[in-house]
Amino acid sequence: MVYFSFVDIPKSHSLSPIIPPPPKTLNPCFYGSSDVINVQKLGEGTYGEAFRAGNLVFKIVPMGGDFLVNCEVQKTVGEMHTEMLLMLTLNRLRRQSSCDFKGQRNVCNNFIETKMVKVCQGLYGRTLINAWEEWNVKHESENDHPSVFPKNQLYMLFVLADGGKDLESFHIASFAVARSILTQVTAALAIAEEDCEFEHRDLHWGNILVARTNSPVSGCRLDGMDMQVDTCGVFVHIIDFTLSRLSTGNEILFSNLSDDPLLFDGPKGDTQAETYRKMLSLTDGSWDKRFSQTNAYWIAYLVDTLLTKKKFPCSDQESRALRALKKRLLCYESAKACLWDDFFEIKWNQ
Repeated sequence: MVYFSFVDIPKSHSLSPIIPPPPKTLNPCFYGSSDVINVQKLGEGTYGEAFRAGNLVFKIVPMGGDFLVNCEVQKTVGEMHTEMLLMLTLNRLRRQSSCDFKGQRNVCNNFIETKMVKVCQGLYGRTLINAWEEWNVKHESENDHPSVFPKNQLYMLFVLADGGKDLESFHIASFAVARSILTQVTAALAIAEEDCEFEHRDLHWGNILVARTNSPVSGCRLDGMDMQVDTCGVFVHIIDFTLSRLSTGNEILFSNLSDDPLLFDGPKGDTQAETYRKMLSLTDGSWDKRFSQTNAYWIAYLVDTLLTKKKFPCSDQESRALRALKKRLLCYESAKACLWDDFFEIKWNQ
């Protein structure tokens, strides 16, 4: 169940589909859902901050203001509404019952669970500011201090499950673990493609979380076909759908990446930067249209990242298998097509 609490949106903000109840201030929204004793900043992005409290993660995104935050124009209320709908659409892929999900043709728990969404306003509380400042001492934040926000600042607050460590910092113990991570990501993208024409469009290693699991296999379903993936002790969660595209069945939700031309100006030869440019060439700037090959591009990026930026035990034969896979992935038209590659070890049950 996902719960919503929306503040009274000022006339300068457009969110016409929603009739908002009375305002909720930021601090009660946050502290009412969390363990205030153990609040830690988890990370940051250009448009927001992430905190962990207990077994929950809180993503706080300022929106609708008329001043720059982190040298960027704030997200509009409409843009954040779109991101919320994206997350809720992916939420419906989760197994609806632990014992019976016969009615679902596509089932996948690899997209991070959204537990609650709230629109709030106000100032950061002292607990949040302390957590922000402690993180800043260790990591030298590139974001503005939360004290820049006025009392009437609007935020969208996402309450999410804790999905584990990002792939960048996660220790990969073996080639088998690396294969499982790639397989879980590819299967998840394929299932979301089939269900709602999903394209992530920003699946760098910071947007893949990896957690330890005692379950030997992960079960999911693609177009009515059940499959099992060996976990090798890890379970993957995909996060951050700011740049994503999908169909809800009633409308197409997407981000116009061309509004941020700097996204395509990264260093030549850098795999992440080249992936953005490949997407631009493929779409020709028509970001509302369906181009499932973008998912294949990001799977290829992940393979390259494992080869060049992660260290784990890997024989010459296994390394060659990864390099050959990367070449093949760039020729596939979708994640679903990638999934049938011999590299991915999947047990199918119809």
